[in-house]
Amino acid sequence: MSVQPQVNGSLGENVILPCIFTHPKQNNYKGVIGVKWMKGRELIFYCYLHNKTNSQDNNNNCTVLSSSEKLSLNGNPKKGDISLRISHLKFTDATKYNCRVELDYNKCSSTGTELHINAPAHILSLSLDLDVKAHGVMLKCFAQGNPVPEVKWTTSSGPLENGPVKTDLSNYTVTSSVPFFDQDVYTCQAVNALGRDQRTFQLDHPNCFGLLVATCFLGCLLLLGLVAFVIDVIKRRVSLEGGKVERIPRPQKKPNLARPRGPPPTHTSRPPSPPEGTSEK
Repeated sequence: MSVQPQVNGSLGENVILPCIFTHPKQNNYKGVIGVKWMKGRELIFYCYLHNKTNSQDNNNNCTVLSSSEKLSLNGNPKKGDISLRISHLKFTDATKYNCRVELDYNKCSSTGTELHINAPAHILSLSLDLDVKAHGVMLKCFAQGNPVPEVKWTTSSGPLENGPVKTDLSNYTVTSSVPFFDQDVYTCQAVNALGRDQRTFQLDHPNCFGLLVATCFLGCLLLLGLVAFVIDVIKRRVSLEGGKVERIPRPQKKPNLARPRGPPPTHTSRPPSPPEGTSEK
């Protein structure tokens, strides 16, 4: 089985992943040819064709298991070509692909082809962003490309040093921000080895923007003050409730009216005293 270890494609274009196979019964094989393509570990495409001269099978009998109809068989399996065509490339298509052929008497899989997606630098957005931590307004430039582009800033006053930069290699994007002042005209330029792109930002009504920024800033301060006030009230209430000790009255002891247990008291009888005038003998 013959494949290319790496194939390069361009964003938005089409690409073909070659896959050629041979087998001992190439010239007289009349059985079924099974074609499968894997994207990573996911089965995305398969075909089953009858290798007969009078067979009406064609490539339209193939089944695409992915969510889009961007996959198609580019080669002829009856001639040992099961190359795959991918249309309208996206960055999410960049991964490893494996082709597999299944015959009545044998099966064979490729070692895999790594698909790379290249793209010139492109600016996706250039917009204002209110940064509460920096207590000001930032102009944010969001660009994409492979290789990931470098962002450069210029203003009507001259070149500008880059501010905080955030790079996301998985999505081939970069974000760069600089402090914004409504008196200047800002230009963001994204550059990589395949091309460059730039956008310019200028406010139509600078005075309105200053009023808007002041309003947003005061609103943020008011909101923070309200949150701090609510937290302080809650803390005081918890403190007061924790300082109160509820007194529980002690139960009064009831007098014990029951008689003590034990043997009944014994009464001793005195002998009658003798009458007066008699004496004991």
